[in-house]
Amino acid sequence: MTADCWAHQYDQQANQVLVTKDKRNWTTNGDASNIYGLMPNYPCCLANFHQGWPKYVQSMWMATNDNGLAAIVYGPCSVKAKADNGIDVMIEEITDYPFDGNIRMVIHTDGEVEFPLVFRIPGWAENASINYPEGNLNPKKESFIKINRLWKEGDEVNISFPMGIKSEQGYNNSEKIRRGPLYFALRIGKLYDKIELKERNFGSIEYKGSVDWEIRPSTEWNVGILPLEDQDFEIIQTKISKYPFSDIGEMIYDNEKSEYIEWNLEAPLLLKVKGRIISEWGIKDNSAADPPESPVFSKEPIQRFSLIPYGCARLRISEFPVLKN
Repeated sequence: MTADCWAHQYDQQANQVLVTKDKRNWTTNGDASNIYGLMPNYPCCLANFHQGWPKYVQSMWMATNDNGLAAIVYGPCSVKAKADNGIDVMIEEITDYPFDGNIRMVIHTDGEVEFPLVFRIPGWAENASINYPEGNLNPKKESFIKINRLWKEGDEVNISFPMGIKSEQGYNNSEKIRRGPLYFALRIGKLYDKIELKERNFGSIEYKGSVDWEIRPSTEWNVGILPLEDQDFEIIQTKISKYPFSDIGEMIYDNEKSEYIEWNLEAPLLLKVKGRIISEWGIKDNSAADPPESPVFSKEPIQRFSLIPYGCARLRISEFPVLKN
């Protein structure tokens, strides 16, 4: 979906360099299923696509069967509950997760209250650490860990999930880049074009931020990267805006102005990587052709390219050909 949640895609592509209603080599979905809009291809997603975030929030904390609380998925929030036979407790979770791996839990309660706190350790989180008033814990990844103690106002639990940069193999020996829980994609310049759809099952509707967009690239996208062992990644963290999964150059609906504006703030996290343009990699059937089989040779000069979180990228390359040394 777009960062302002006014539009979504029916079909997305891991390597997505054109968002248009051009004919593609798809057998079931229509040509408009790739655009960002109100109801591209079929209207059911109009009622469904926006449910992900509320359900994520709903599932962040759960009760345990021994009158405690369990942190299941992470993010900035607070939870109020009753523990230890009905005593009110609030836990404030202060974090920039998933863009940063440091999580601070502050307990608020009147008096002292004994109950267990349980934390889920993700499968990617190697060398995690938990600091609390009595000491430190080093839980295993892909596990749950319980702290059962007497809590009082202002007690803190500090969690650290080191976010190393990993690669995973993709199609034709391409590589996908991941840091912590987030996959990363090439930042591609975006040219937005408002279109009007009139199909049998769906169409454009003029209502506030309801727009159907085609998006085309304004910068080169056919990029191969150096092998992971030859990279010297630069990690740049910026202030998180009110649209966490936005990127510079995106069209955002301004409620006060009742119009779209071009967003001028950076994505919350950037990775700078070394790579080269692969001139022979191009478009096929109005999509990026399959990435050439790695390792790939290129005579083009080495450049620094910016990667942003996958969710911030309306256009993207996320399965990269890997260059020969």
